[in-house]
Amino acid sequence: MSIQYQKEIFNNGILSLHINIAGVDINNVTNKDDFSLSIYALNRSTFKSVFSESLNFEQAKAIYTHLNSISIIREDGLTHTSEFVEVTNNVKDILSIINKVDSSLVKSILSKVDANDKLKLVLEALTESEIQNLHASIQQTNHQKSLVNLRQLLDLEEKTIITDTINNFDNLIEYIAGQSEKIFQNWIEKNIWTLGVDYIQKHPARQIGINSESDLIMETTDGFIDLIELKRPKFNLFDYDQSHKSYYPSKELSKVIGQCMQYLKVLDDYKLVLEKQHRFKLLKPRVKIIVGRTNNFNDEQFEALRMLNSSLNHIQIISYDYLCLCGDNIISYYSRQLEKQ
Repeated sequence: MSIQYQKEIFNNGILSLHINIAGVDINNVTNKDDFSLSIYALNRSTFKSVFSESLNFEQAKAIYTHLNSISIIREDGLTHTSEFVEVTNNVKDILSIINKVDSSLVKSILSKVDANDKLKLVLEALTESEIQNLHASIQQTNHQKSLVNLRQLLDLEEKTIITDTINNFDNLIEYIAGQSEKIFQNWIEKNIWTLGVDYIQKHPARQIGINSESDLIMETTDGFIDLIELKRPKFNLFDYDQSHKSYYPSKELSKVIGQCMQYLKVLDDYKLVLEKQHRFKLLKPRVKIIVGRTNNFNDEQFEALRMLNSSLNHIQIISYDYLCLCGDNIISYYSRQLEKQ
């Protein structure tokens, strides 16, 4: 025979709150299918029900488990802070061990571990997927900061004398130089990732017969060579031919292209010597010219740039705005990687 257990758990003279447990027989035996827990409130003046709710076995068990995880309820003799964190069984096991360890001893041990050892301990505790996730997060954060810096540099170059105004910004200190080209070269060297190519080493341009301070000779992971020619963002890329209604490379851009063609000739002339001295491969080296802005280009100017790039052999013209776009795409890739975790 099933009996009921009822208890009043709250009464303020106006309302009373009651719980009722059904499905328990006289031998204190319960059955999941028969068990139920009801919660209801009564108006003390009218004895009418204000609300009521009935819970099955699983719902009642969920409430019990949750309340039992709160230490101040489970162990009412202890004093606790107002902070509450739910933990897994594994964490509970760890906490039970920590409670037995002298905290001063743990602090003393950790204080003797240097930063590298602490980092090593953290990494050893992470799974491979967690390390990949951490790497993606760090890369994304660093890349985002670098792109913000580049856009700020471009704004300073456009509106001010950048060699003077750059000194006013703490986040740009690492790029400070006496010439505009050198400022942007400093940024490029620290953020070569925006080109979307994995470079492993930089070679001095002068050592291979190229007498320019603004050029970078970069070696790829597979041992090949790219030459990166840097010019200012404030640079006229195209002029307009009124008679033919078309854009053509400006005199300044034509001069840079001719200069890069000469670089390719130098690399080809000294191919065997350079490969022997510097131990890299000179198989069809490429030149990337980073120059000018395209943020205000119209469709005809973009088409002119595409046509020019398609007609050049082993030479590619990249604007600083295109560099920002490439950077945004790489950051977006890291974001997608994080979302998969």
